[in-house]
Amino acid sequence: MPTPASDDVWLREGRGIAPKLKWRQMCDGNLVGLALARETGETFVADSSGAITRIDRAGKILSMTRTRQPVQRMAWCDHGDAGVVVTNDNVIRRIDRSLKQIWEAEVPDACLAVAITPYGNQMAVSLADAGVQIYNERQKRLAHFETVRPLSFLQFGAAQPVLFGAADHGILCCHNLAGAQLWQEKHFANVGAFVITGDGDLLYLASFTHGIQTYDGDGGDVGSYVLEGTINRVAATFEPQRIVASTIERYLYWLDSDGEMLWATGAPSDIHSLACDPLGEWVIVGFANGQVLRLDWS
Repeated sequence: MPTPASDDVWLREGRGIAPKLKWRQMCDGNLVGLALARETGETFVADSSGAITRIDRAGKILSMTRTRQPVQRMAWCDHGDAGVVVTNDNVIRRIDRSLKQIWEAEVPDACLAVAITPYGNQMAVSLADAGVQIYNERQKRLAHFETVRPLSFLQFGAAQPVLFGAADHGILCCHNLAGAQLWQEKHFANVGAFVITGDGDLLYLASFTHGIQTYDGDGGDVGSYVLEGTINRVAATFEPQRIVASTIERYLYWLDSDGEMLWATGAPSDIHSLACDPLGEWVIVGFANGQVLRLDWS
């Protein structure tokens, strides 16, 4: 979508090397979900009107559908062929690249988070009763396990068959796909977002006043990046090269792997979601009001 020059003034007014505004799309409602298919570069967005939209790497809308009930959670596999959405608090739906539903299942409690493996063969859902269920692509339940606190964040490892999870306060954990716990660590800061590098060697948590807290793939505390503001969103590249983070105070940061600031600016409105391309050349920024941007350093 063409963008008036005045709309990107906030990008140029920041500190560091500013990105170019590659494209912009506006949802019909407030943003409720955003996912990036890392292999294809496609962006999938869901909004409060019930729309789910697939956007290619050039910003062109490829397909759109509307659900009877608005989407509450969403995740997408890396090659873009399958995703999972949550509606009605406890209904999970597997959908394909063309946004057609493949199947749906009702889970026993409200869903807090969903995740899908890079190739879409398995998906996981965490529940408000602290249960976690893992399904295959044919709707067969492969595993069920429970954690000491409900997990608000889930992500599968790309290089090994494991599932990482974090509560919004209290624990960080890792399980195999049979549900066996591999490790669990206490984490006392509140968490607004959670992301892992592609190989699972590093885990980043947006920990509000504690900055971006970092753990290794075995749950060991690596340290934290302390930035100005209250960090509530974070995303990272496949290899640990770049990190993008935002704050409640509407500040946006672009960092290298050492936490050095490459660029920072004040954003025009609240940021809902962030996604980073695998190589660290561009990011997707989803604003709560439904505006979605691609910012490009390549």
